[in-house]
Amino acid sequence: CLKQRGLPPHLDPVPAIYKSTADILAKRRGIEPSELDAYKQAAISDPAKQAWLFQRLYPFMAPYKCSDGEWILPMATFNRRLATGYCAYLGFADDVSAFGIVDRDPYDPASAPFDDRNLALPIGFNFPSSCKVAELFEAKFLEKTALEWEAELEAAGLPCAVIQTWEAWMRDPDARAARIFVEVGGEVQLGRAAWVKLAGEYPDLQPMVDGAAAVARDRAAPPPAATAPPRQRPLEGYVICDFANVIAGPACGRMLAELGATVYKLGPGVPQHGPMVMMVWQAELHQGKHSIILDAKKAEAREVIQRAIKAADVVLLNKMDNQLVSLGLNREALDVANRKAILLQLKSHQGERYTRKSNWNGYDPALQGKTGLMTRFGPHDPAAVAREGAGAGVPNFHGVASCVDYLTGYMAAWAGLAALYSREVRGGEQGDWAVTSLAVCASLTQLTLQRGEPPPSAVGHDATGMTPHKRVFPVAGGRFVYGQAPEACDVRELAATLSSLESDAAIAHFENALGGALAVPVLTVQEIAALCSDGGSKTANFSRKRGESGWEVETWEPTWFCFDGAPLSCARPPAFAGADAPQVLAALGYSPGEVLGLKQSRAVVPTSWYAWADEPPREPLSSPVPPSVTAAHNVPARDLELLKEGLE
Repeated sequence: CLKQRGLPPHLDPVPAIYKSTADILAKRRGIEPSELDAYKQAAISDPAKQAWLFQRLYPFMAPYKCSDGEWILPMATFNRRLATGYCAYLGFADDVSAFGIVDRDPYDPASAPFDDRNLALPIGFNFPSSCKVAELFEAKFLEKTALEWEAELEAAGLPCAVIQTWEAWMRDPDARAARIFVEVGGEVQLGRAAWVKLAGEYPDLQPMVDGAAAVARDRAAPPPAATAPPRQRPLEGYVICDFANVIAGPACGRMLAELGATVYKLGPGVPQHGPMVMMVWQAELHQGKHSIILDAKKAEAREVIQRAIKAADVVLLNKMDNQLVSLGLNREALDVANRKAILLQLKSHQGERYTRKSNWNGYDPALQGKTGLMTRFGPHDPAAVAREGAGAGVPNFHGVASCVDYLTGYMAAWAGLAALYSREVRGGEQGDWAVTSLAVCASLTQLTLQRGEPPPSAVGHDATGMTPHKRVFPVAGGRFVYGQAPEACDVRELAATLSSLESDAAIAHFENALGGALAVPVLTVQEIAALCSDGGSKTANFSRKRGESGWEVETWEPTWFCFDGAPLSCARPPAFAGADAPQVLAALGYSPGEVLGLKQSRAVVPTSWYAWADEPPREPLSSPVPPSVTAAHNVPARDLELLKEGLE
């Protein structure tokens, strides 16, 4: 239901995964409407054909069978480096190129004609191209077992996951070693969901005793002394450097902005993720932030990064440990640059203890496969899967950008706040290193299933509910209601009655004929958004926002945090990537001339990796400005003096 308007057309390539059949056909050139409808109907009735269609629509993020009959899930859907890396590593880069598939910069308007066959936009291939890539993946993965592929590809820096069941994940040796699962009172259960370095070695979890305090009073941290009235937003005055991308990390940064922090969103000079991730999704995730794009290959940009870090209370990243070192943002480097800063890291596979898989790559969908979510959501025979494993089913996503990403962002915010509070209690001079991961949060979504799987009626694509009486019921017009019928009710007779009633009449039937039993209509997210667009609800509000950069966005108001019964919204609407560069640079102590010099040198990259909003057509200018500058960027006379100041 996210809507946005104002992006340049070449930066708004909303892929077919989010659109109607007509839009899919417009993007998926090379397939007729009747042909696609036939494939869809076959996929609904035959799980094997569903897997086939999944692979051919989205070949870089679909599950494939391996030589042992198990599923492997490659993950390169939105990432140019990973898509080209997979093709090269698996040895079919030449085949892909020969088929007319290219590798072009999606942020360059000249690449727009190649959008339907560009490895930088692997989710948007035309149908013949995606079929070709799927066939290449399909044949290659049959050469080895799923576990062999997972170890090999992760070692090569290519994210993937062996798809398995929740029970297999709970038994996973690495998950146990990482303490994602621990033994408590003789039972295996979930371990800690976030941790901080200065806490040292955490003690073993103990069974909760009824009536006991959750935290011993002698170990609870005292609150900081109150020197002023409470702020409306508790993080006012704190600065966050947000280097994160995709969803989980940016969602964390947005939550910290909701709490009042000044969040500098520092984007990469050459993004590997496509505009869908870096532009469209940020219509929600840039809310409350101040965005700047920096080309870290240039010394001037690295100086900007260092100034931002020195001003930061929290440095937020969703990077692997080796990436932190290469960026100079690991804990040891921060101790030199800004000892008091909190390093807040979101990872893929890590648990409380470090293991050989702790630095593996991954995305939300990959961890859905690893932790059993895909097996549970896809069509399968629960008995066969329990007996034979995940290979007996056909896995499917809970969502591409699911609750796993958002829960990870929330847990990261919680971990960062815990570390920040601890720093303040200790006197504010020594920072910490707070961590959470997709793996622990994907597991946390399944908290209620630690003692067993739900009934067959609650899994798979035909799921109805946890019991025969508390479930969704089909009604007239292809709609559904969720109802809680009394246990004494004849469910078959009730279902037959409801099938001929419209939604309102079906709900009235629960009220009048079943003793006031609860029933509600089943709605799509878009329908809920329409209902919540009038501002009448305090906790569910779908609203329109327009930022100074001209970006108009319609999305949900945040409700992560409530104070005195009211949720905190973001203090400012989202801005285009890089649009706040002048304000961010000024806050970091740069003069107007220095700001202009950084813009002209492209150490600070233009808005949306495209162009500055105030950049008019420029004429060549004869001046003592160095030839290297005038050759690349024609400088207008009105800016000459400021530019000289910046160069000096």
